[in-house]
Amino acid sequence: MFEALIELILPDNAIRPLDLDDLRRSSSPNDFLLADADLTPASSDGGSIQIVGLDQEAIHAAIRRYAQDEKGGSLRDQQALSGVYVIRTPILKYPNGLYYWIEPAEQGSRVSLYSKSIYGHIDYGKNQDYVTSLAGDLLAL
Repeated sequence: MFEALIELILPDNAIRPLDLDDLRRSSSPNDFLLADADLTPASSDGGSIQIVGLDQEAIHAAIRRYAQDEKGGSLRDQQALSGVYVIRTPILKYPNGLYYWIEPAEQGSRVSLYSKSIYGHIDYGKNQDYVTSLAGDLLAL
């Protein structure tokens, strides 16, 4: 109860690391997930991205460029194989979470992406835009 009140007052606190294996999609249309079915039991809007020829540091750097430089976001948490950024909506500055997970694959790495809104009704497609734009940037590397 107290945690929910804090998240209502300080919405950035609602954006914290998530475990991809534990991720369960809500019925809310305020999120967008790209992950393979074998990585998460959640329903997905598409598969993960295969990245060949880049190490994990290069993938982290590309995601950082997108989230911080292009979208003006701030890093909330980063682990060896995952991270989350807070990206604010352009007009009202509501926080959205942009999550990523890197998993070593036979050839290269596969990257799963997830974006969720804290406020807003469907957020006018921003979460899908964030995820598909970042996916395109990663595939172009």
